[in-house]
Amino acid sequence: MSPDETLIPATTGERLGDVTRRRLLVTITGMATPIVFGHLSQTLMGLIDTLMVGRLGEGPLAAVAVATLLFSAVAMSIKAIDVAAQTFTARRIGEGRESEVGSILATAVTVSLAAGAVFMFVGIAWPDGLMRLVTNDPQVRELGRSYLVYRYAGMLPLLFFFQAKAVFDGAGWTRIGMGVGIGMNLVNALLNWILIFGKLGVPAMGVAGAALGSSLSALLASFVILGFLLRPTVRHRFRIMCRSNFQGRLIRPFLVIGWPPALQTFGIIIGLLVFYFILGRISIIAVAAANVVMRIASLSFMPGIGVGAAVQTLVGQSLGREDPRGARRSAWYGVGLSMVFMGIFGVFFLAIPEFLLRLFSSSEDLIAAGVPILRLMGLVQLIDAVGLTLAGALRGAGMTRAVMLVDILTGVCLLTPLAYLFGVVMKGGLMGAWLALLTWFTLYAVGMVLIFVKSNWEEVKI
Repeated sequence: MSPDETLIPATTGERLGDVTRRRLLVTITGMATPIVFGHLSQTLMGLIDTLMVGRLGEGPLAAVAVATLLFSAVAMSIKAIDVAAQTFTARRIGEGRESEVGSILATAVTVSLAAGAVFMFVGIAWPDGLMRLVTNDPQVRELGRSYLVYRYAGMLPLLFFFQAKAVFDGAGWTRIGMGVGIGMNLVNALLNWILIFGKLGVPAMGVAGAALGSSLSALLASFVILGFLLRPTVRHRFRIMCRSNFQGRLIRPFLVIGWPPALQTFGIIIGLLVFYFILGRISIIAVAAANVVMRIASLSFMPGIGVGAAVQTLVGQSLGREDPRGARRSAWYGVGLSMVFMGIFGVFFLAIPEFLLRLFSSSEDLIAAGVPILRLMGLVQLIDAVGLTLAGALRGAGMTRAVMLVDILTGVCLLTPLAYLFGVVMKGGLMGAWLALLTWFTLYAVGMVLIFVKSNWEEVKI
């Protein structure tokens, strides 16, 4: 098979409303599997940071937890523009307007890099001020400051990678993002080992080394995915190098789809920052244990996120072909697949929580605090699968604002006051605060089901 033949999209113009159940499952699975592995590799980047930094002690572990959220509050909010890139790409391909994909990519890259450059400067110039917003612990603040400087330095390559990956995912070429993402993770693991612990003659950088390794691996990934964009098959089919690709008239409709997921991501991360601040009122062990459990649990989110991303593409392409039945079938079959995969993770969280936690820390206090909340995460896997998958379906239809509103209301307006009430006021500690987190997951899933069943998402025009 030639290199260009590997770029055959997972969908081939079929009306998914007419295909057999088996064919539909094969289509969803074939598209979702690379996305899951691609997202998994990105999650593993943070997981590896936590795994290696955890050997340095509880202070560095807490510093990485807080600093990562501070970086993500900006980087992942801007990155969320990729929802619009993927949705527009899928819809235009379904409509047979592939020559417009280059303009979609140019718009996504221009908007995300322009915003990213501003915040990158702020993050590099004012890291100590950012850390002071969320922690009063001097060790956590100093270590987090060094982490932020190196992490913000790699923001622009990371944003470019995500926008290019979104376009490939929208086209159905999900294996590209998977391959580049896995390579990025492997490079990150190697660089972490070298830079954190000072291997191969390099000075040990500790927490700062974890951030530098992530930034360098993101830079490499951006060059690799650019190489895929410049392949003749891709470049000509989507008019990647056309001088007229950037068109100001596209910014407004693009942002109509893109700003809600960006605001949603920003709001949720801010909510999580406040959540960690509340945990800090309980103890530093609570912060460190929550960081480890969230890193482990993030692996279980990947099937739901990956299947949701695949469904987003299939819904967009189906609506572009005027096949609403295919869009609905893709969504519900995707929910079933997510529940199976995430349910498997839930079994492991319930059965061997202590073993999983010991992979990241030898602290008996941390393990004792983490076991019950990891078991709680196991109990909500099926509920979370529904919310993550249907959110992808609604984004594929262009209903990003509705998804954002539900997530903001449940994840910001309820999470933080409930966490403070259950964890601090009622003295429930880490367990009480964690119950507030699970309330968010449950209400979000309920909201996604109601919108999907009750709204006219099939009629949204983009």
